[in-house]
Amino acid sequence: MITCQTKRLILARMRPEHETELFKLHNDPAVQEGIFKDVPQTTEDVRVWLDWYLAGWSKNGFGAWMLYEKTSNGPIFVGRCGLCDYEETNNLQQATALVEQAVGRGLGAEASRFAVTHAFQNSTKESVVAFIQHRNARAARGAEKFGLRYIDDRWYKRKFWKYYEMTREEYFSQSLNP
Repeated sequence: MITCQTKRLILARMRPEHETELFKLHNDPAVQEGIFKDVPQTTEDVRVWLDWYLAGWSKNGFGAWMLYEKTSNGPIFVGRCGLCDYEETNNLQQATALVEQAVGRGLGAEASRFAVTHAFQNSTKESVVAFIQHRNARAARGAEKFGLRYIDDRWYKRKFWKYYEMTREEYFSQSLNP
């Protein structure tokens, strides 16, 4: 299994054996509210997501990572973060989901920074984009702190979302990146 580390996180390449953790994450109250509009996710829903994440790894050599916070008691699962192809463009779509107790501590930005750097270093993709629900102010603040720029509202997956983006050049010009 491919694993990498940041200062506070262990990131593991998503694998089929992560289904149980992904199910718990997708049914966490913070994730339910921020991503799934308070609709509980079934095992079948989670398998569809997992298959999609695994297909991204097979196609691109990068994708979604499972996130574990380093603690004195050992690693604790806190979420997922990664990138996938954005439609028929040369851009990547970034998405992060954290369990409620991990929100607001900068773990999402730390994971995103790693995932985006890894993807850009292993591809010729031009930009990173993100779609954020209008009611998810916490995710919008996190995206802006990370360096994504709000562009406009866009129709995506049958509704309007806040659309953010950052070019490869903008990303690597930030002082926080290697």
